[in-house]
Amino acid sequence: MKHPIKALPLRVCARLTLSALALSAASTTLAETSETFDTMTVTANRMPTENALAPTTVITRADIERLQINDLPSLLSRFPGIDMTMSGGLGKSSSIFMRGTNSDHVLFLVDGVKWFSATSGGAAIQDFPVSQIERIEIVRGPRSGLYGSEAIGGVIQIFTRQAKTGFTPYGEVSVGSHNAQAVTAGAAGGNASTSYNVTVNHSSTNGINAREENDPDHDGYRNKSVSAKLSHQLTDDWSVGLNFLRAEGDNEYDGFTPTNDHTADTVQQVMGFNSGYQVTDNWSFQFQLSESRDQLEDFTNNISSGVFDTRHRLVSIKNLIDIAPGHLLNIGFDYEHDKVTSSNEYSEKSRDNRAPYISWQAEVDRFSWLLSARHDSNEAYGSKNTGTAEAGFYLTDNLQLVANVGTGFKAPTFNQLYWPDQGFFVGNPELKPEKSKSYGLGLIGSADWGTWSVHSYHTDIRDLLIYQFPTTQNVDEAEIEGIEFDIATAILGWQVSFNAAFLNPEDKETDKTLRRRAQRMANLHVDRQFGKWATGASWKLVGHRYDDAANTNRLGGYGLLDLRLTYQFADDWSAKLSASNVFDKKYQTVPTYNSLDRTVMFTLTYQP
Repeated sequence: MKHPIKALPLRVCARLTLSALALSAASTTLAETSETFDTMTVTANRMPTENALAPTTVITRADIERLQINDLPSLLSRFPGIDMTMSGGLGKSSSIFMRGTNSDHVLFLVDGVKWFSATSGGAAIQDFPVSQIERIEIVRGPRSGLYGSEAIGGVIQIFTRQAKTGFTPYGEVSVGSHNAQAVTAGAAGGNASTSYNVTVNHSSTNGINAREENDPDHDGYRNKSVSAKLSHQLTDDWSVGLNFLRAEGDNEYDGFTPTNDHTADTVQQVMGFNSGYQVTDNWSFQFQLSESRDQLEDFTNNISSGVFDTRHRLVSIKNLIDIAPGHLLNIGFDYEHDKVTSSNEYSEKSRDNRAPYISWQAEVDRFSWLLSARHDSNEAYGSKNTGTAEAGFYLTDNLQLVANVGTGFKAPTFNQLYWPDQGFFVGNPELKPEKSKSYGLGLIGSADWGTWSVHSYHTDIRDLLIYQFPTTQNVDEAEIEGIEFDIATAILGWQVSFNAAFLNPEDKETDKTLRRRAQRMANLHVDRQFGKWATGASWKLVGHRYDDAANTNRLGGYGLLDLRLTYQFADDWSAKLSASNVFDKKYQTVPTYNSLDRTVMFTLTYQP
């Protein structure tokens, strides 16, 4: 028998939400200094929309600068429905779990380009420089009906620094705990027809001792990156653009043999060409040619012990057609090619995927909807059909009821399919994709005092890929139920945002909790402006998790307090001071791997 989410967490969360609503009713309206989000998003529906029905969070550049969080995994974990694990501090192997799904069940996009490793299956999010980010759009829930594989738990799209008109240089210098240092410099400029942006960054830290059972050495990390964008309007109807990002990492880490020194050199690279042409008043054509690259070379005692270089290439065409007022049709086709170059002798080193898709978004009076369907045909694992259906209805001018259902899938990796026989593990070319069905129901509200939302969901995942000596098999099934709360308001001049998630990620055969998933998470952010001064705090609460399928290895929950202060001492200059994990909480998200202790960072910023 499967058990629903326990009533106690839901009652607690409901009381917290009602208390926040009661407090906010007596508060002032949102201050003019609070951030105004751009209401137009593109990730949720794979086309521009002002009314995304899927649960969507937008993180802007102003949010990043306000929170003063310098690594992507930590930044993402401060927003609804996302949990995070990290193996030993900055730059170390990190994973996120969205709505309780696996760490490789989230599709990452960078400026519209799919970013992942075809061998490991995930994205090396620990290597992505936050200084290069302009905006992040997070969509929770299945999106395979639009994007194909990986999008079981959701989609996260990162937009790098934007091109602008005029000329705007910017930069910052940071120093902090564990000899952390970072330098960023960039410039954006252009005119009415051509605009550009270039940003470079270098960061380093001596790090902490990553693994408690190893020698107490410091496992350092260094990252250098560059991003560039160029856009040009050829005619009134025809535009072209280029984007490029490259981040190189040098990571020291602890393996399972204390006497060995382990390092890894990594490269994350994304580049693309895009073009858009307005064919008629109601038909626009878009074309994209792109490549993402994930490269890893491991060294043991300064001797190379393995090279993995994967490239994902994409040719995409998209037609946006206004078929009637309030109705937009998206008809497209994706051709994808994965290629692996490695010191391992894989039996197959490339695969192709072809996928036509169609989606229809509409808004008529108080009713809106999104319907999508996609057919993926892959030479490695066959064909897969997926789709999404979402509907929203405004009960009042400020209260919307939304419902959604969707299917998703996750393709097996090259490691799972083709890893050469090494005794303890061998690939299984007969594997099928993991498959999911999800259902959701939510309420989205707004008022003079702020905004709020509550979303519940149920996800079933079949044919989960599980290692069973000596290979991987489609043997497991999972059931995940959850509820999320999100609220933003102002209380006595303080900008306040709160989010919480309660979920039950369960193995359907054993009724045990899926490993490494916390079942309770909450984040509270408070900020206030005092003239040239700004101050804020963030409080993160995470419940316990289990690191094994039998639920015998329990990792305790934790709470983290971060504090921040900003002083604008000149028109374009500001000084920032942040303290993370103020109470120096000792905790682990992966057994035997330490997490960062109390850290302090000072930053000097130039931003016209």
